[in-house]
Amino acid sequence: MPAFQPTAAQFRAFRDDPHDGLVAQVNLLKFKMKAAYAPGDKEFGDGSSGAQAYQRYADGFALAAAEVEGVCWLSSSVERYFIGNGDWDCVYINLFPSRQAFIATLNHATYHDISRHREAGLLAQELLVTRPGMLAGQSL
Repeated sequence: MPAFQPTAAQFRAFRDDPHDGLVAQVNLLKFKMKAAYAPGDKEFGDGSSGAQAYQRYADGFALAAAEVEGVCWLSSSVERYFIGNGDWDCVYINLFPSRQAFIATLNHATYHDISRHREAGLLAQELLVTRPGMLAGQSL
């Protein structure tokens, strides 16, 4: 199953990439059947699904991202595979005006609190960073 967090090398490569324009992040998400909150969390034992816990994270993340002009462009459950045969529950696409804006969202004052919902609900994820408007190196 894919990773839960980027490696240090992956984060540095993202942060240090010289592209300073729009980035879109395509997240493929797999949720836990039941959220796994820590005993000190108010949601501990409330019966939330992993998807419900992740939605709490997504809602808070959207508010933090909006402060740097980031937006959730798509949040959609996976209906079926038409080509291939993966095992993802949701596709979540965020748009940011720059990679620095995304990093600012990770450093937002509320991120530590909202990230506990991500940890409680998310089993695994793949995250693809894209440069909208580019196809085979050509501007559309």
